[in-house]
Amino acid sequence: MQWVDQDSYFGTDRRRKSGGLRVRERRRYDYVGLPPSVTIALRQLRMRVIDAHGPGAARFAERVRAVALLAQMQQEYDASQALAALALVAGRGTVHDVRPELYDGLARVHTRLRTPH
Repeated sequence: MQWVDQDSYFGTDRRRKSGGLRVRERRRYDYVGLPPSVTIALRQLRMRVIDAHGPGAARFAERVRAVALLAQMQQEYDASQALAALALVAGRGTVHDVRPELYDGLARVHTRLRTPH
């Protein structure tokens, strides 16, 4: 399974296989790669908490849901459930500043990981 990591989208590659590129047509950038480990994705989330207020809260909540999907794909079911709950908290960030709660929630998710980090 391929993974896309951009500012506008973070998750599985949903493009279909095409028959190829047309003559003189080429992709400029290929953002698709292998999915990161859950610990790397959690570190990236921790760096994005600073923007998780106001209009950035919805983007952060979407990214948390994508990391929850990634955790489930890697059989980290407890961490996936904790991330799903954290996405609900992040969704409230459009009205209130929930960044301290997000940092605490990410720490709880780290404790639920089965793999060493």
